[in-house]
Amino acid sequence: MKTTTRAAIALAAGASLALAPALAASAASSSIVNGSFETDPIDSTTITGWTSMNQAIDLGITSIAGCVTVDTSDYLNLRDYADDAGTVWNYTYANVPNESSSWYYVHEAFSEEPVVVLGSRLVYDDDMGEYYLEIDAGPVSAPAFALSSVTTPDEQPAPPAETAPEQSAPEQSAPEETAPDGTAPEGSTPEESAPPAEPTPEETAPEAPAEDPATEQAPAPRLSPANGGPSYLPRSSWSAEQEEAFLLAENTPADPALRADNLAFVQFDEEEYSTMVVDGADVGRTGKVLSLYSDMYSTEDSVGAYGYVVHGPAVYSEPFTVPAGRQITLDWKAVDESDDFHVFGYLLNVDTCAQTEVIDATGESQEWTTTSVAIPSAGTYRFVFVSGSYDKSWGGAAGAYMYIDNIAQTPAFSSPGIELALAAGVGDYLPGSDVQVSGGGLLPNSPYSLVLRSTPVLVTEGVTDDTGRFIDIVPLPMDITPGAHTITLTGQGPSGPLTQVAYITVGADGTLLYFSLTGPQDELAFTGAAENAGLLAFAALLTLTGAAAIELERRRRSPFSTVYVR
Repeated sequence: MKTTTRAAIALAAGASLALAPALAASAASSSIVNGSFETDPIDSTTITGWTSMNQAIDLGITSIAGCVTVDTSDYLNLRDYADDAGTVWNYTYANVPNESSSWYYVHEAFSEEPVVVLGSRLVYDDDMGEYYLEIDAGPVSAPAFALSSVTTPDEQPAPPAETAPEQSAPEQSAPEETAPDGTAPEGSTPEESAPPAEPTPEETAPEAPAEDPATEQAPAPRLSPANGGPSYLPRSSWSAEQEEAFLLAENTPADPALRADNLAFVQFDEEEYSTMVVDGADVGRTGKVLSLYSDMYSTEDSVGAYGYVVHGPAVYSEPFTVPAGRQITLDWKAVDESDDFHVFGYLLNVDTCAQTEVIDATGESQEWTTTSVAIPSAGTYRFVFVSGSYDKSWGGAAGAYMYIDNIAQTPAFSSPGIELALAAGVGDYLPGSDVQVSGGGLLPNSPYSLVLRSTPVLVTEGVTDDTGRFIDIVPLPMDITPGAHTITLTGQGPSGPLTQVAYITVGADGTLLYFSLTGPQDELAFTGAAENAGLLAFAALLTLTGAAAIELERRRRSPFSTVYVR
């Protein structure tokens, strides 16, 4: 007989004696490892069962868990985005040559293209709050200077300013001399030299009172400097066509493809991403929760400095297998830090990379809420969470918190039912391990409870939501004694109470030796009695001689043991 054959016989014999009751129990369903985030200590940045990506995540480009992300978010539906995401202009492209340092060329924030109105480049005087059109500026698509090479001599505006007063000063002095003499204008009418001087001030005089208040608000046109540079026409002197073209450009939304949804259009002076386990008491929960945090700042000198949406960090779970007719539920919360949150979560099919969106939300604050999604089909999946932030204030800073808790798979509950699931399988250490309870189709706002016996210990209790659903993941007591016990889940269905009892046997070392939904372990099984010691020792010896025994234990360690009662 071959060695492998003998090992198989030994394995079968040992398993039939020691594990037969467990094998007769209901088939266990896979679970999301550490879905309640209770495994690791507070402030731990290593999360059991999860992989962190503390970086910016460019949805549609960045790969997560071996699959390129698919960006299913519609950024136009972000809170108030349609109102805020109009044309955004920056004034930092380059200082205007030969003008004050407060003069800037206007450019589009996302594309950095200069703003052009009917062929003239738009200029802005930050001190006066005045727009100008640069006339005869040459090609507008490629300026002949760079920001680093532009000089900003504050004295350069002086020459144009001096020429204007020099021309107006003599004109104003002439009427001042004739004003005291009431007959002087009449006597000088025949003179050829006087008439040319008098009509000129008389023409400017009527215009002066009307333009006096406007003169302070709207500067006069800047004439071309001596070096042949451009002239600058203030907005108050624009034609109707120029004003119309300006308003059209000002109110035209930016090209969605150029908005800073893509990391190619945004650069940060500072950015931080982190994931860690935090104390739930700090965020309105009991136990521990997972935190995803981001904070970033982009100055006006950076590309795409305003109105951007940037994601990161991200976490993804270990793969888990889900049968048909199941759903995923989770609790989540999000709050702004430097600006609005924009959070994203989805189920990822490991085999096909298909995404099933679970969360796509933005805002200032979202208190704890429960979200669920039906599993598209039986298969192997991961859960992916991507935190993010939206610079809603268009101030250059963003950052937010996302919190996650109680991720679990449950039945779809098409009819009233309850479910009890142990995280520990036969052979696992039971005390302190998680137990998941859920229900659906029950009476709205009705009580449910989970009790460990023989000596009754209330493990958890609560009430269903307005739709008659509940889900809870809690740890079993740490002081479970060796021997036989029951775990009883009770809920209130429309036709009366629903009760499910799980029968377990715990070894002297805390190991789960038996689990069944039909009844307690019989007299041949371990109960702590000395008379069964020899039988158990023999069974254990036979089991250990089979090389596949380790693999059997490994396969049975991770799944939840599941009960579903309708």
